[in-house]
Amino acid sequence: MMNDGPSGLIECVNVPKTISAILEHKLKLATKHELDTIYGTEDLWDFLELITVHNYNQRVISKAQSSGI
Repeated sequence: MMNDGPSGLIECVNVPKTISAILEHKLKLATKHELDTIYGTEDLWDFLELITVHNYNQRVISKAQSSGI
């Protein structure tokens, strides 16, 4: 299945996007085992919020650096 990234990238088909986002993100917020045994649904949404804020802030920083601000 294709995503909105560069041509040729694929995404997981058998793992929900919410789980995949947490497992694949560079912040390494949780392992699959931890998601299965320790964390609940509320934690999943908190992790996704953390990832969203992190990604947004990284884009803002990158844009500011490239424009010389």
